Amino acid sequence: MKVKVCVGSSCTLLGSMSILDQIDDLKDIISEDPDNYNDEELEVEAIKCLGFCKDTDKNVAPVVVIDDEPMYNATSQTVMEKIINTIRK
Repeated sequence: MKVKVCVGSSCTLLGSMSILDQIDDLKDIISEDPDNYNDEELEVEAIKCLGFCKDTDKNVAPVVVIDDEPMYNATSQTVMEKIINTIRK
């Protein structure tokens, strides 16, 4: 699973660094509990700007892309739920 977190200025101001921290913690939890999670590798990448804010007049930050599916106004909770629901056995 590939996760891209935008760390552009708008996304950072609205919590993307917290989301990155939570994903790192989740990676540790998953590695310690292989019985409940698939062995799919969780690749996390911080991207300077994904460009979604520039494509719209709406407030979409922070933006997280999980396996090419963008999540707008992402929160740590919604991102963790999406990751866990996808890789849980």
